[in-house]
Amino acid sequence: MKRLLVLIMALAMTLSLAACGGNNAAPAESPSTPTQVEKTEFTAEQQALAQDFMSMAEEFDAIADRVNASPELLENEELVTAMNDLSSEIIKADEYFASPETLTPEIMGALTVAIEVGRSFIAEAGAALEEIGH
Repeated sequence: MKRLLVLIMALAMTLSLAACGGNNAAPAESPSTPTQVEKTEFTAEQQALAQDFMSMAEEFDAIADRVNASPELLENEELVTAMNDLSSEIIKADEYFASPETLTPEIMGALTVAIEVGRSFIAEAGAALEEIGH
């Protein structure tokens, strides 16, 4: 159980790093006429990252559903708090996928690490749940 909590906290910290990343570039000048506005498209790399992130988030939801279905696990206040914190971090990180401009290379790198840590957490949590029969 302690390993599970450590993984949860590691994922939360990694997602926090992504959330703290900023874009230091100066804002672009706004076009003088509305006809000059160009719509920026997501790159293939950004789309792949978004799909990978959503897949990890869905896997986390499945683990959370298994924890929520277990009254004895829900009595573990530390676990429930950690899962809620992690869920909040996933929601915050999801905001980076609102537009291509927010997915800077630095943010994409941090999100890639967060996805890897999330998948490690999911694997550990799934194994722990299997071990205790849930």
